[in-house]
Amino acid sequence: MKDILITGGSKGIGLEFTRQYLHQGCRVFAASRKPDESEALQQLQIQYDDRLLIYKLDVADDGSRRDFFQALAAETEKLDVLINNAGVISGNERFSYAFGNLQQDGLCRVLLVNSVAPLMMAEGVFPLLEKGSKPMVVNISSDNGSISMRNSGGKYGYCTSKAALNMITKILSFDLREHGILVLSIHPGWVQTPMTRNEEAPLTPAESIEGMLQVIESLKMEDSGRFLDWQGNVIPW
Repeated sequence: MKDILITGGSKGIGLEFTRQYLHQGCRVFAASRKPDESEALQQLQIQYDDRLLIYKLDVADDGSRRDFFQALAAETEKLDVLINNAGVISGNERFSYAFGNLQQDGLCRVLLVNSVAPLMMAEGVFPLLEKGSKPMVVNISSDNGSISMRNSGGKYGYCTSKAALNMITKILSFDLREHGILVLSIHPGWVQTPMTRNEEAPLTPAESIEGMLQVIESLKMEDSGRFLDWQGNVIPW
């Protein structure tokens, strides 16, 4: 049985990852800042009580991560997949400030949550990943993080944070390669989630995650450090 850790596992993409991995027969550790507020996650807990473990975790907080790592290590001796999914669109989590009205604290928070925290999560669960079967770190990125594709202004924090996450993916792939751990950045597509609630996103979470799981299952070590989309297409840096 595969052991899967999903951050931001209580809504949107993370919730659908949780649902589909459980359907596959995996054991899932779903971590979220506010798991009690997700009725859908609680329903999955009832349905998969023996294979779904829910944790309260703020990925951007040192103390919260430390407590979580201890709790996780007490529950399992290995981890097969880390899905770094938790993320924010902006510092206030509602909208991005335009040039001329930028806020330093908000920009720094986006970088902390979207870029730094995934690296710290990977480092924290590294001892468990080392013991996993074909272990991997999957960072949920975005084509907004592609520098060569950028053709408009705005969204400074979010775009920069995803570009930084892509660089972290690349560097981490070299550090973890000798340990047999694959690292990937993946763009889920334009998905209908709470983060895109005011946009006309064409993809449902189910469609996106089904595609990403097919990509994840097909990966080989030579794919480590790549930036792909939910259909397996290469995205330019």
